[in-house]
Amino acid sequence: EPAFRAAVDECAKLLVPLLRHDVRATLYPSEHEREAATMDIQRTALTQPCIFVVEYALAKLWISWGIQPSLLIGHSIGEYVAAVLAGTFKLENALQLLATRARLMQDLPVGGMLAVRAGAGQLTLPEGIDLAAVNSPQLCTVSGSHEAIAAYQIELEGKEIGCRLLKTSHAFHSAMMEPIVAAFTEDASMIPANAPEIPWISTCTGKSIDAATLADPGYWARQLRHTVRFTEALAT
Repeated sequence: EPAFRAAVDECAKLLVPLLRHDVRATLYPSEHEREAATMDIQRTALTQPCIFVVEYALAKLWISWGIQPSLLIGHSIGEYVAAVLAGTFKLENALQLLATRARLMQDLPVGGMLAVRAGAGQLTLPEGIDLAAVNSPQLCTVSGSHEAIAAYQIELEGKEIGCRLLKTSHAFHSAMMEPIVAAFTEDASMIPANAPEIPWISTCTGKSIDAATLADPGYWARQLRHTVRFTEALAT
């Protein structure tokens, strides 16, 4: 699809100086690059930019077919795509901020995440476990150290509550992100944010984005640290 290819190419070129890597080599490896790409895609510093590129390219493809969004919403990294499509961020600025986010996260201690077939209100979270995302009334994700997650998985299985370990390198949207909050807030303060041309809904607050939120550089740090309130955002 030419529109999809053009969007991937545009993002990849902008990301090369930020990542010192061409994400196309990871997303579309040749046969002899496949093994290295399989390892690369698991590294947070590359995973997050790659997710953005694919989501952005898909959106541009739909728009090329005449499907114009009247409202935007994005889950975690997807919120950066929503912000670009809405006109809040320029593409190059969003990629710059996202590359910083991914690099800072990569340097943090590793952790784990667990998808749980239960509503957030049904769970009693032990110390060391944070509610990372509320994805539906009966599906949420929790984050924490590998040890805490493994113990909690055993506890949930003992109660016959369905759960599954996610393939992630870190405990996203948890207290384990706290060490990078200040540095990321400082970086976010240097990125211009415009009033959206298309309205978009925050999955951090669960509400429509407003001028006060956009003026606060701490928003994007909270967005990586706190729970993804996707169910609330969908209700809005």
